[in-house]
Amino acid sequence: MLFNYLNPAEKRTIQTCNFNLHIGSRHPNRIMEVHDLVWIREGTWQISQDGEDYTVSAGDVILLQAGHHHYGNVSCESPVKTRYIHFSRHADDFLGEEKETPGGFYAFPTVVHCGADSGIEKQFDRVIRAFWAEEPYEKAKAPAYLDLLLCEISRIGVLKRSMADEIKELIRKTPHRFIPNEEFADEFGCSVRTVSTKFKENTGTSLHAWQMQMKCRMADELMQSEPTITLREVAATYGFCDEYHFGKCFKKVMGRSPKRSR
Repeated sequence: MLFNYLNPAEKRTIQTCNFNLHIGSRHPNRIMEVHDLVWIREGTWQISQDGEDYTVSAGDVILLQAGHHHYGNVSCESPVKTRYIHFSRHADDFLGEEKETPGGFYAFPTVVHCGADSGIEKQFDRVIRAFWAEEPYEKAKAPAYLDLLLCEISRIGVLKRSMADEIKELIRKTPHRFIPNEEFADEFGCSVRTVSTKFKENTGTSLHAWQMQMKCRMADELMQSEPTITLREVAATYGFCDEYHFGKCFKKVMGRSPKRSR
C-alpha cells in the first residue's frame, strides 16, 4: 500500500481551495506543482495516480501528490460533489510503501475512508472559509486549519480497517457484480459464517442486503441524472438479470418503481 509522508516542519501555503461539482466528467489529466487533497461529499469517482487506479466514494479523502501524474480513465456515472485544497509541498514530502512512520511526519494512505461522522467535512469547510475570508487575521488561519485537517486524516488513516470496511470497498469497486458470500470468505481466508456474522455485527444488515441497497441507491441517482437511460441499461450496469428483476428489487428497497425515479 502506498503511503503519503508529509513533513509538517514548515507552514504550508494554500494555492486555492473550493467546492466542486463534476457531472459526467473525468478527473483532469495533469502533473501539478502542489498537492491536491480531495474529499468526496457525494457520488463515486475513479482517479488514477502513476498508473494506480483508485475508486473514491462519499466520505473518502484522496491525496494526489505534487509532481506525480494523476488523471481519470472513465467519467463519473453520476454527479460527484467534492471539496478540494491545493497546497504547497515540502522538499521532504514523499510517496512510498507503508512502513514505520517517520517521526513528526503526517502519514496516511493515498485513499483514507473517513466515513460520514468523522467531522472531515467541517474541517475542509473551515479551511475553505478562512482562505476566502476578506479579514486578514481570519485568512491567516487557513494554513493552521490545514495542519489540523492533515493531523485528523493521519489519525484516521493509520487505524486498522475492519473486515466490513474492506468488504464494502470490494463491493463499490465492482458495482456490475453481485459478489457471493463464498468469494468474500475466500478473500479473507475464513468461513462463510464468520464473514457473514462479522459484517452483520458491524453494519446491522446482511451482505446481500447491503449490496442490494447500495446498487439500488446508485441506480436511483443514475436514473435521475440520466433520464434517457433505459431500464435494461441500468439493470446491466448494476448486475441484475434483466429490467424485470431490477424493477422488482428496486421497488422492494426504495419503496417505489424505477419509473417514478425519473
